[in-house]
Amino acid sequence: MNQSTRTALCGGAMTAALLAASGATAQTAPPPQATTAQAAAATQPGLWERPLLTGDWGGLRTRLKDRGVVFTANEVVDAGYNFDGGTRSDFRAAGQLYLSAAVDTGKAWGLEGGKFQVTLMNRQGNSLANDVGLNLLQPVQTIYGRGTIWRLSNLWYEQSFNDGATQFKFGRVTHGDDFGATPCGNVNLLHLCGPASSQIVSGYLYNLPVSSWGVRLRQRITPEVHVNLGVIESNPVNLREDRGFYLGTDGATGAIYAGELQWTPKFGANNELPGTYKIGGWIDTSDSNNVVFDVNGDYQALTGLAFAREERHTGIHANVVQQLIAPETDGSGGLTVVGNLAVADQATNRMRSKAAVILSYTGLFPGRAKDDVTFGVGAVSMNGRVTDVQDAQIAAGLRTEAAQETEVGVELNYGYRLTPAITVRPGIQFIHNPGGRSDREDITLGSIKLVFNL
Repeated sequence: MNQSTRTALCGGAMTAALLAASGATAQTAPPPQATTAQAAAATQPGLWERPLLTGDWGGLRTRLKDRGVVFTANEVVDAGYNFDGGTRSDFRAAGQLYLSAAVDTGKAWGLEGGKFQVTLMNRQGNSLANDVGLNLLQPVQTIYGRGTIWRLSNLWYEQSFNDGATQFKFGRVTHGDDFGATPCGNVNLLHLCGPASSQIVSGYLYNLPVSSWGVRLRQRITPEVHVNLGVIESNPVNLREDRGFYLGTDGATGAIYAGELQWTPKFGANNELPGTYKIGGWIDTSDSNNVVFDVNGDYQALTGLAFAREERHTGIHANVVQQLIAPETDGSGGLTVVGNLAVADQATNRMRSKAAVILSYTGLFPGRAKDDVTFGVGAVSMNGRVTDVQDAQIAAGLRTEAAQETEVGVELNYGYRLTPAITVRPGIQFIHNPGGRSDREDITLGSIKLVFNL
C-alpha cells in the first residue's frame, strides 16, 4: 500500500466517523440540534468576521459539535530572512497543515467518559538554517522537520473513570503531548518552544508530527495536583519519511518510561491568576553508543576505537505557565510567562540542556485588545564532555574551530490579529554564539509567522 493510498484511507476513516456521528438520515426526523445548525448557517459571518476561515459548512460543523465531534484544522507558516550569517542572505518558508477530529464518545456513541482523536499532519517548505548554512543547534522555524510528508500524528482513545479523576489513554501518541508540554504558537525560534526535552534528544523522544504506540495514566490526587505516568515505544523507524502511516512495531529498540507531577494553582485575590507547574523525567531502555568515550574509557575522537555502549537514556524536565497580570474583559492588559527546562544525561546526548523564558502581553495598543507582543530568551548547551573532547582535539591540532558550548536565541515579535481566524506575527531574531561557538559572529534574522484557523 503506497502513501497516497494510506492517506486516502485515513481521510476516509475520519470522514466516515464524522458522518456516523452526525446522525440524521432521510428516514428520521431531524434532531433538535438541526435547528441550531440551520440558524448558524443562516447567520454565517463574513470572511473578515468569522472565527474559522471555512465557516460552519452550512451548519454541518455545529451539528457535528452537538453530536460530540469537533473538527480542527489550521495552516501555520514559519518564514525567515537572515540579514547576516551563513553562506548568503536568503528567504525561506515552511508550512504545516493540521487536520484533527476529536470525538466525545458519550455524545456520539453513548460511551460515557471517552474521547477518541485522530490527527493528520503535512509539512511543506524549506529550512532557512539548512539552506544557507547557519549551522545552529536549534532551528529558527519551529514547524520545520520530520520530513515534508503526510503523517498520522494521533490515533488514540482516552477513557475517564471516577468522575474524571482517572484518565487512561492508549494508541498512537507523542511524548511531547503528554509530558512537558507548553504553548509555543507565538514564537518562531525553536530555542523558545516546548517541550524542551524532545528537542535536545530528538532521536528518541518525539513531538508532533511523529507518533509511537504508547499508554498514559493520568491520576488526580487533589483538585490542583495530577500525576502522569506513561510507557511509549522507542522506535526510530517512526522517523523515516516512508513511514508516515506506519503502525507496526518492527524496529523498536526499547521502551520509554515517563512520569510527571503537575500542579495547577490559582493565585490572586479572586483566583484570577491561573498557573501550571510541571516536573518530570524519562528513562529510555534502548542501548546506544556513549557520546564521547571508547571501550577503554578514552576519547573516541582521538583513539578511533569503538564507542563504549550504554544501556539507557535519561533526563528530567520542568515547565511553567503562569498568568502574571489578569487581562481585562476584552482580553487586553494580560501578562503571561512561560518557562521551559530540560536536562539530558551526559553519557548519551550531545546536547546537555535547554532553558527558555517567554513573556507575552496582550493589548499593547488601544483598540487592539487581541494582539500580543512576545519576547523570549532561550539557551541550548552542549554536553560538557563533548566540549572537553573538542578542546582536546584543538590541543592535538585536529580541530581549528572553537569548542561548542552554549547557543543563545532571542526573539521579539508582534502578533497582529488580522481577522479572528488569521494572525500575522512579524518579528526579529538574534542568535548569539551560533552553533555554540564563541568564534562565530552573531546572527540577526527577520521572521514572520502566519496562522490560518480553518
